[in-house]
Amino acid sequence: MLTTTVAGRTWHFSHSIGMHVGPEGFTHPSPVEAAADGTLYVADTGAVEGAGQAYGQTKIRKLRIEDEFLSEMDVVDLTWPQGLALSRDGNIYCSDAYHHAIFAYGADGTQIAHWGEQGSGEGQFQRPAGLAFDSDDNLLVVDTGNARVQKFSKEGKPLGAWGTEGSGEGELNQPWGLTIDQAGDVYVADWANDRVQKFTPGGTFLTRFGSTIEDGGQLRRPSDVAVDSQGDVYVVDWGNNRIQIYYPDGDIISGLYGDANAFSKGAQATMDVNPDYMRAFKRVNPVELINFGRFDRPRGIAIDGQDRIAVTDCGRGRVQVYAKDKDYLVPQFNA
Repeated sequence: MLTTTVAGRTWHFSHSIGMHVGPEGFTHPSPVEAAADGTLYVADTGAVEGAGQAYGQTKIRKLRIEDEFLSEMDVVDLTWPQGLALSRDGNIYCSDAYHHAIFAYGADGTQIAHWGEQGSGEGQFQRPAGLAFDSDDNLLVVDTGNARVQKFSKEGKPLGAWGTEGSGEGELNQPWGLTIDQAGDVYVADWANDRVQKFTPGGTFLTRFGSTIEDGGQLRRPSDVAVDSQGDVYVVDWGNNRIQIYYPDGDIISGLYGDANAFSKGAQATMDVNPDYMRAFKRVNPVELINFGRFDRPRGIAIDGQDRIAVTDCGRGRVQVYAKDKDYLVPQFNA
């Protein structure tokens, strides 16, 4: 088990889920959502196929964080999924940047709601991205192209908006991911400004994550953000292929870089029945094997009720899972 211990906090790498190979693998896993019980939802964009560059079917896969495949939704409506969120009644909502719309599905994959069109007016979108439900079961949507956050009822009724384009405090430039902490404060991955900003529920600026000084907390094109039960903030540092972890006040704690040192269950099963794959893998340079365990364009992050952290490792076609250990004791060795 690979362990990172910093400032009284410990994270263990647990396992990876899926690979580019295998019937239960991923092609381009992007947004991920976690229920409190460890159920994951992963939106996976299909591979480019053939000379015509036609995209394969986008799917939302439902699985257990322990690496148990549950089901697959053939969501034919979706083309470019960017955000996922679970409502209180267990329905899954997805933003689609291509259609400039929000789609909602029941547990069986049946579409139950759909709203939005391209534009800058109330209820309109320009490439919607991150989603999160607040404590009142209203949906917050990152409206990327309009540099704002919009709020809706779960049926799609507009309830307000905040944000304006720019680089000053409280301003946004191509925002992407979104999360809400236990106090109701909102965190937005401010992608083109290389930072995460924290706001009150009404959109008043509170603080920022991502330093302008050389303290290790810098960000490059952050794509998503999540907060654990202790208030620590996790930012998907897409441009630097890592996860940055911050104190609630914005100071840097540590980073995670990807530690997948073994095949996932599904990938191992595929290798076992394809001896040519295994022989080719054994010829790989050991240094490259280490690099293969690192993140490659991580995209989304979600944290379940046990503070298990799921990161979509888009370039590798997998999800990497870490566990935060609140009671970990550093081993003591006698002299």
